[in-house]
Amino acid sequence: MFDNIESAAPEKHSFLWASLKSIASGVAGFFTGFFLSLPITIPWSKHYWAGDGQAVLGGLAVSFYFGIACAVAAAAYTLRRATRSNQT
Repeated sequence: MFDNIESAAPEKHSFLWASLKSIASGVAGFFTGFFLSLPITIPWSKHYWAGDGQAVLGGLAVSFYFGIACAVAAAAYTLRRATRSNQT
């Protein structure tokens, strides 16, 4: 009855689960990076393109790229951490 007690122990995360966690971390990283950079980039763009009515779009573009960079960094960090914990 208790011959194979080790099979009842929780297994390590599979690669699919780790990749789903890294995608979710990337999405969360994008929105975090995008919204936290807006208070910096919007005033900067209004100062840089003074008098232009669409200067806010420049700040949104910079925040978008900053969000993309944060998403890639968060996803890579989460995936690397998950694969390293599975190797041991």
